[in-house]
Amino acid sequence: VGMWSWNPRTAGWEAGEYALLDRNRQPTERALRAGKIGQAMIKHRRELWDSEKEPLVGVMWDWDNEAIWAAMSVTGRDHYKNVPIRARIGISRALINANVPWEHVTTRNLRDGLARRYPIIYLPAMIAITDELQTMLEAHVKDGGRLVIDMPGAYFDGYGRLIDTAKGSWFERVFGATLDEYHYGKPINTPRSIGKTRVDGFVAKMTPTKARVIARFSQTDLPAVSENKCGKGTAVVLGYEASGASWVAGNTGVEKLLVKHTLGKLQSPYASDGIVYRIVSDDVDSYFFINDGPTRKAKLTFKGLKYRKLVDGVTGEKIASAKSIALEGYSGRWVRAIR
Repeated sequence: VGMWSWNPRTAGWEAGEYALLDRNRQPTERALRAGKIGQAMIKHRRELWDSEKEPLVGVMWDWDNEAIWAAMSVTGRDHYKNVPIRARIGISRALINANVPWEHVTTRNLRDGLARRYPIIYLPAMIAITDELQTMLEAHVKDGGRLVIDMPGAYFDGYGRLIDTAKGSWFERVFGATLDEYHYGKPINTPRSIGKTRVDGFVAKMTPTKARVIARFSQTDLPAVSENKCGKGTAVVLGYEASGASWVAGNTGVEKLLVKHTLGKLQSPYASDGIVYRIVSDDVDSYFFINDGPTRKAKLTFKGLKYRKLVDGVTGEKIASAKSIALEGYSGRWVRAIR
């Protein structure tokens, strides 16, 4: 953990700026709080050092995909350069709000053999998928992983050439469907919804060959979500802009659909009505709450996990119940769960 701190400038364009000392060179409330957290981290440093993250989802980031989107960002379509960034923010927002542990995963990570770290790999707005990446993703699924792609996806290879998505292609072999064409749905054009949830933007017209249809577009009855068994794993097509539509805060219907079909039968080992991050060690798991609203109490539940007691990570105060964890307004809390 690092914090940028300085004494207040007495002159110039940064005059009066400060961080951990105020204008009168006195420690701020923020400095005192940071000091207490730092002392607690030193006390539990071995525990924290030995702790690991257990991501359930790896959100894919690939340079070649980014480059193709940038190349498409010509005059009149220069917003395309923002599409992959917004899609990654969207899937990240949905997973964070649902308390699903995740990390970004890169092509280099997969090349280094880290695919098995992620039970699920999600491809947000992956309009370009290189031949190498196709091979590694197929191996991940056949080895027992779950692969999820949303739209617009699997349009080009790494050189900007159309990917073959017909019967017998890599796409059909992995996802169990042919990707026939793309439509663009808007309320003023051709609206699309899955149940009561409206989905705008790029939508796929696909024909399942082996895949099972999980959901259909209400207006057309065409497949919206499909799932295919491939080797030991599964591959899912979200035939709409699932991650891109989650970029704007508050689109809860789309977020819930995204998380539901991404996880399938898999579940996060914990759940809460707040935002929580988790790291695990042999004897103690740490839960970090983020509260971006007024003072409240949060509920924390566990799936297949048993703890002897919960204590505040900074003060050591015992927490009576995981069903009622007090959170300061616009702040956070470190909870140590002791086995």
